[in-house]
This record gives sequence, structure tokens and C-alpha cells, in this order.
Amino acid sequence: MGKARLAGAIVGLAMIVFGVASVLANGSDRAAAVADELVEASTVTPENEGKLVIVSGTPALAEDDIIVDEEADLKIKSALYYSRVPYQKVYVLKSRKVVVDKGDDLISTTDDETKTEYYVAEEWINANHKRDEVITRTARRYENPPAVNLKAFHATGDLRLAGFKISPVLVSDYIQTQKGWFPAEVLQEYCEHYIIRSELDLKAVTDDLGRGMLSNGDEIGCVHVTFSFDTLTGAEPVTVIGRQREGELVADESGLITESEATQAGVVSREAFLDSISGEDSSSRAIGYGFVAAGVVLALVSVLDFRALIGTRA
Repeated sequence: MGKARLAGAIVGLAMIVFGVASVLANGSDRAAAVADELVEASTVTPENEGKLVIVSGTPALAEDDIIVDEEADLKIKSALYYSRVPYQKVYVLKSRKVVVDKGDDLISTTDDETKTEYYVAEEWINANHKRDEVITRTARRYENPPAVNLKAFHATGDLRLAGFKISPVLVSDYIQTQKGWFPAEVLQEYCEHYIIRSELDLKAVTDDLGRGMLSNGDEIGCVHVTFSFDTLTGAEPVTVIGRQREGELVADESGLITESEATQAGVVSREAFLDSISGEDSSSRAIGYGFVAAGVVLALVSVLDFRALIGTRA
């Protein structure tokens, strides 16, 4: 019983702490502070530089946006993402659970006796990543090839919202993309200099899924260079709140706007946004006060009962 009352007191104190934190984080002056700073904008203007702005619209890629992979001599228009990744086949040490004794319940696995079994497998990893030089298992020695000095390359398209450059991460729930690959013929034609510089005797091939890539085989030590891109196929209207920085809308670091508030579905006006956060803050404060009150009651009851118990035993 003593342990239960002590636990009750601890839970009560935790509830008080949570409640106070909730009240402080959602103070009544936050909405007023946001209202003092927030500006509604429909395009990038010099006078809003550094200000907290609310922008609505449909995300779109710039009409003339082209991602250029200079090293591979490739370019792709209207792509949101582009990736060139070199992989190399190597030996890796892996583990798995193996049943050594079935339990009484032959259907369930909860009472089975198992052991961890280690084994060596062949796996494609990033060509320049570190790997075990030598792996020894069951009296066999596996020697890995050295890493290949081929770098990966990733790029992001110029996504804009009402003229503001934005990160696709901000609106990932409101855009639709389609994965694409270059045909082998295109890679063979445009990646000639990349192939020569690699000194790996790469050739453009088509994999089992119909995707073009550069390859010099499928044995241990061989290299595959994959190329892929995501094109923007659609987008929904969205509202983003952030700081204007040199034509870009970036996340607010002042703490006034939470991450969940920074992006909202549809077109939301400044006034509607201020009303929503004022109502949410009020509700959060009410919940916080409720936690504080419940925590105080629980802590007092636990402490008083604990003292009464001590007095009884005395």
C-alpha cells in the first residue's frame, strides 16, 4: 500500500508539471504576439524580408526549372527530386533467429527456444561506404573489394508557392509525384564522359524492372550506378506560415509557430489562422489547468493517506 501511495504522489507531481508546462506553452499572449508579427502575403516583396508571413496557393515547380547533373551530363525538366547513387556488391555479415527446439504449443512461437545464427550474404551497398575488409565464417574467408570513389548526387527542384521558394518537405502531404528513370539508351549516349572517368568499364543496361542504369556486372566488387527522378504530377491548395528569407519561406525558429501549425490544408486567411490558434491555445490552457488540479488532488490524497498510514503503524 505504501508503494502505491508513493506512486500516486509521483504521478500527481508529474501531472502538475505537465499541466504547468502546457499552460505556459500556450499562454494567452502567444496569439497576440503572432498577430503583431504575422503578415498576409501573395508574393515576395522586399518590405516583408525577415517577417513572419502566411502564404496560400498551390505548390508548383518553376516553368524553367531544370535539374542538372553536370558530372553525369544529364538534365531533367520538371523534376522535384533527382538522385544518382553508385552501389557495389559486397559481403556482409548478417544474423537471424533459428528455432532449435519447438515449444509445447506448436502453433505459437512464444515458447520456442531459439538461437542467433550468423551468416554471410551478398548485398549491394553504397559504393563508397565502409565495409568489413575480411569476414571469416565456418572456416571460410570472405575478402571484400575496396570502396569505389564514386559519389552520390541528389538535387531538389525549385518548388514555389505564390512566388516563394519552399522546401518540398513542408508540403509533402499535399503534392503528388511519379517515379521515373532514364532509358539505357539515354544513359549510354549522355554518360560517356562519366563512364570514361569512372575507369570501371561501365555499360548502360536495363534492370529486371525496366529501369536504365550503368553496370559492369553482378559479381562481388561490381558496381551499379542508378539514376532516378520524381516528377510533380499534382498538388492541392495549401497554406504555409514561415519567415521570408531572400525569396524563400523558411521555418520559424522563434517558437511562435509550432511545426504542426506551419502547414495547413486549403486556403487559410490571416484572421482565420489567428482565430484558430487563439481557440487552440485556450483549449490547451484549459487542459493544462485540469491536469494541475487533478495532479494536486492526487498528490495530496496520496501524501495524506501515506501520513495516516504511518501514524496508524506508530
